[in-house]
Amino acid sequence: MEKRRRDLSVTIYRILLYLSRMRDRETATRRLMRIERAVGIERKELKLHLKRLVESGHVLANVIEERGRGGHPVVSYEVTENGRSLRSDVARWIDWGVRLGYYPESFFYLPSDN
Repeated sequence: MEKRRRDLSVTIYRILLYLSRMRDRETATRRLMRIERAVGIERKELKLHLKRLVESGHVLANVIEERGRGGHPVVSYEVTENGRSLRSDVARWIDWGVRLGYYPESFFYLPSDN
């Protein structure tokens, strides 16, 4: 009974996991484009999730001084302490789902881990 599509909990977990791993690296690693590549979520969907995570206080959005190719502001995202605790709560939920056979073990890893 392998689930082929990600659901909300896995999507949020992957975003928060990536941001947690990259918190000590340069800001360029936490830009939308880099997050999109690392977690395997389409940009349009990713923007919606990041917007809601910022509004809820789990992620901070920092506008960088430089501009993108189209003249838009470049935003770097940073996970907060609340975001890290949410990630561990969601990870427990996914672990429970793995043990019951709802999720494959691979849901705990990012596509960039390969």
